[in-house]
Amino acid sequence: MIRPIREITAQEENFRLEPAGENVKVIKRDPVEPVPVGSLVVMLFQVTGYDPDCDGSLMARLARVDNEGEFSGLELNCIGLTPDSTLVVDTPEELWQIHLDKSTQG
Repeated sequence: MIRPIREITAQEENFRLEPAGENVKVIKRDPVEPVPVGSLVVMLFQVTGYDPDCDGSLMARLARVDNEGEFSGLELNCIGLTPDSTLVVDTPEELWQIHLDKSTQG
């Protein structure tokens, strides 16, 4: 089943401000895993270009985008795109719509 990861609350992570010097405080949190280790996750990446591999095939350059298609700070290079590991959607909303359709069916 496709679903968003759960929201981690400030209470769960023990959000707090701690002194870090005179008149300075820093944010501290306890680590909380949003999903168990071993979970499969799906994230949206936009293809930003291609570079040739040593054998002449193309390796993708990717940028992670959020559910509105906005860049969210992670870029990957030299990623092979293959039918057994890659799905294509036309818009970010399409993936989220799949989730919404599945959640309303059952």
